[in-house]
Amino acid sequence: MSIITTEPLTQGRVVVGYDGSAGSVSALTHAARLANDRSLGLLILMALPHLNTKVPRTARAIKLDPDYLTHIKARAKRKLDAAAEQLASQYPDLRTEVALMSADPAGVLSKASQDAALVVVGVRGHSSERLSPMLGGVSGTVIAHAQGPVMVVPEGIHDMASGPVVVGLVDAGDSLAAAELAIAEADRRGVPLIALYAWDIAPELGDFGTMVRIDPEQTRRDLDTMLSDLLAPLIERHPTVKTERRVVQGTPRAALVDASQQASLIVMGSRGLGGFAGLLLGSVSRAVTRESDCPVIVVRQR
Repeated sequence: MSIITTEPLTQGRVVVGYDGSAGSVSALTHAARLANDRSLGLLILMALPHLNTKVPRTARAIKLDPDYLTHIKARAKRKLDAAAEQLASQYPDLRTEVALMSADPAGVLSKASQDAALVVVGVRGHSSERLSPMLGGVSGTVIAHAQGPVMVVPEGIHDMASGPVVVGLVDAGDSLAAAELAIAEADRRGVPLIALYAWDIAPELGDFGTMVRIDPEQTRRDLDTMLSDLLAPLIERHPTVKTERRVVQGTPRAALVDASQQASLIVMGSRGLGGFAGLLLGSVSRAVTRESDCPVIVVRQR
């Protein structure tokens, strides 16, 4: 299989970041399964910044070893060829393409999210210095800058294919997009959808009954009504999906990580209400992707 070294076609495809590490192998496994089940093309992308001869470190390496780039490219090609060959035996009808690029991994994957059906990354990749780390801090950066859905696949995840799809919701645009994606995934997988809203109160505002007076039960009812209104039009479009609403008191991070133990997929928006609240919820999405027991899709409206 030939390797694309120019900018590859990403539109409508499942794009997976790959470097041969255990984390990227998990990502590739899930990406291939999703692409095959949905009859989408799969692009296996390896991005290595050190292929750029203008990078000082690479220039020094070439002076020490004129065949430096040849060795790096040959090693990368072996990894990509091996991955593609294994997938060809598993999914003979899957349209697979591989690409080796001289680029920053996070940048090229974020750009791919502009028109890809889904970008898939592992939680972490190689710690090797010679082959640039592909997915270590990259997953968080891709989530922060992506313009479309990104799936983060943890290592050693449980096999809960029949588990529900859990969507974490707040009353914000990205959460609405997450809900639409989540119910479509639940419908496609034939599993229930759990719509989860976790609410908490900032500790600096004081205990209940002192500075702030909140009726937890009334708050739960109000939020349940909000969830019901938000989900109603989606349920009309997916009437066969069994839907459950959960309003829990606690942090979104803890609630979603706990739900991931029995779920097949977590879906959440990348930002919340904007401003400082948005930054807080952005940090929640990064925390959940690191701690989840199942794959997590982080959705941002294009």
